[in-house]
Amino acid sequence: MTTVQPPGGAGLVLNSFHPREVIPARGQGMWKRHGWSMLWQATVTVGYLALYALIRPLSDAHWQLTAGLRLGLLLLLPYRYWLALVIADTAASAYQSYLDAPRFGVPWAIASSLPLIAFAMPVVWLCREKLALFPSRRLVNFPILLLCALLVSAIWSLVKQGAMVLAKSPGVEITPMILIYLFVGAYVALLTTIPWVVIAKLDYRPGTPWKRLRGFIQGSLALEAAGLLIPMQLILSWLAFHANEQKPVYCLFMFMPVAWLTLKHGWRAAVLGGTFVVACICVLMNYDTPDPMVLQVQAIIAFAITCLIAMGARISAMHQREERERIDVKRAMRLARQSLYVGEMRLRQASETLEHVNGELQLSQNRLLHRFQVMLPANESRMYSKQAATLRDKVQQIAATMHPIAWRRKDLPAALRENIGDVLNAAGIAYSYQIRGRGFGFGMHSSNLHTAIYRLACESVVYICTHMRCSHLRLTLRGVEIGDHRLVVLRVEGALGSSAFGALLFVEGERDRLAQKLGATRLELVELKDHANLFNGELHTRIKGDKLRLTFLLHDIPEMEQERLSTMPPPLRLWAH
Repeated sequence: MTTVQPPGGAGLVLNSFHPREVIPARGQGMWKRHGWSMLWQATVTVGYLALYALIRPLSDAHWQLTAGLRLGLLLLLPYRYWLALVIADTAASAYQSYLDAPRFGVPWAIASSLPLIAFAMPVVWLCREKLALFPSRRLVNFPILLLCALLVSAIWSLVKQGAMVLAKSPGVEITPMILIYLFVGAYVALLTTIPWVVIAKLDYRPGTPWKRLRGFIQGSLALEAAGLLIPMQLILSWLAFHANEQKPVYCLFMFMPVAWLTLKHGWRAAVLGGTFVVACICVLMNYDTPDPMVLQVQAIIAFAITCLIAMGARISAMHQREERERIDVKRAMRLARQSLYVGEMRLRQASETLEHVNGELQLSQNRLLHRFQVMLPANESRMYSKQAATLRDKVQQIAATMHPIAWRRKDLPAALRENIGDVLNAAGIAYSYQIRGRGFGFGMHSSNLHTAIYRLACESVVYICTHMRCSHLRLTLRGVEIGDHRLVVLRVEGALGSSAFGALLFVEGERDRLAQKLGATRLELVELKDHANLFNGELHTRIKGDKLRLTFLLHDIPEMEQERLSTMPPPLRLWAH
């Protein structure tokens, strides 16, 4: 601190800063950000020139790979890097024009030095901003993508023909066929390169490129392409190489395996197969000058790839719709299982409440009877006690009907043994049960599955006893584990006795009250099958002689499973992932 003492006044305290503590100027951060921006611009420029230098030797008039590089970068990069792309494309074009200027003249060199990427920018901007080329980060609008490739190819072919007109010795006659030749070459190159750019844009996730590449190699598309597409293309290429006038026919046949893969896997298969076919055809059709047969083959290629990509996009949209329907069904079934479990929990709460009320009722009745015991005759006191006990038994029975007490206090096997067994014994039906396997205790199977097992067992018992006067009923429950999947087999079988008298030996009226005592709703076979379907299960019925058997196969489905849910586009639009 530094204190300045003016004459006759209070001291004025000033802060003394160390030179290292000087606050930087406000514009210094702006210059730092500007420096990073310039560095990124230079990186884009150098990267474009490096890619152009790698691709240019492989590019020719039949397959203009540099056209795919230009349009692909316009689709991928933000608008702030477009100026760097223009500068880089101008430098690359000027270098090539400078090398060929002595042969074709200065006017041609100046016209050829114009950046072709700049002529495509208005079209790309219109498609991206006004025509919804990318409706979201993971969707592409294929009609607009094909329209963009068509317009860009037309513009670039016009610019190139205009430059050829200015050449002093172009080497070929400038005719409308040259324009078509340039257009088809650029269009085919865009059809086989731009979809790969779109795939990279849609599938890119930070930190997962190698994982996705490994998944693609292990997928069915790569396996079928290696086993079917590549061998057939090699055979057809060999036939086309030795053919003279039938090369267009063999080139058309090359797209047949691509069409088969497209029907199965969608537009990605069309891109993979189309690129491989075009590469084979370009090797076969290595001509330096335009030729009618080459133009015919290029037209076939352009038409075939366009149709395959459009068809593949439609098929992919259909696959997405099927996937969305499958996920909706999964959600509905999961909601139904949750509703079934929530309803069972409410019944359990109501049963526990009734059991608690029944205990309080017993205490109140005992106190009341004990108080008035000296005032009532002995027979009336016994009558009131019997009525109170009957009332408590009815309340207890209602609570057990809502939710088995043995299930709450013990486990599912106890409920199947005690609750169902007591009701059947009261109805005069012999009952036996058997449990095999593991998983019917606490924590092994899901609570939803235990609920379904008990309710299906009760409904099956009521169904069998309703449709036949069985004298013996057998229940078998078995748990099976196959890998990570857990299955449950529930079998309920009713049989008549050895004699007609044994079949008619039952307590009058008790069978009619089975549904009421077990809390069943008298479901029919169709409804029982629907309940089994909630757990991806099946229902099998078998009638053999004097036996009726119901067998349920249920899958244990964890309720906390995570599903891959994605936003699906409207099915009538050619949008695809």
